[in-house]
Amino acid sequence: MKICKSILFGLIAVIILSTAPAMASGGKPKEAAKSGPKTFGTKAISAGSESFLQFYPSAATVFSGYKPAGLMHFEYGLNIENSAVRERAVKLAPRLRDAYGRVLAQYAGSLYSPGEVPDMEYLVSRMQGITDRMIGKGNARFLVSTLMVRD
Repeated sequence: MKICKSILFGLIAVIILSTAPAMASGGKPKEAAKSGPKTFGTKAISAGSESFLQFYPSAATVFSGYKPAGLMHFEYGLNIENSAVRERAVKLAPRLRDAYGRVLAQYAGSLYSPGEVPDMEYLVSRMQGITDRMIGKGNARFLVSTLMVRD
């Protein structure tokens, strides 16, 4: 019975906290900021090349045997010169990010040994292969900005 009351209390608290901003503004929803087309899985970059499509970072757990031993953090993007191909890549961004995350999770979970230097060539070749299959060979180049491992 105590568990049911605590769950009910938690749900009520979540509902109150989620509606508090709307109530604080007089019940009127805030106007959404005007921006370009929505790009799920990609980040808007403030400066730099317009041909670069930057993705949100991915992370994967590093395992040693059957125990978690660290975290692998990966930041990446695609360089796409053709604007039509770039628009198509933006639409494919959720699928691309999912495929990249799966490769990273597989590598961090079973192929990487804690304490070693990550095999960047392996990761980039696998990610470029995914990019070529989904966007078309030679249309985009996979680029890595950061690969960090915390053991």
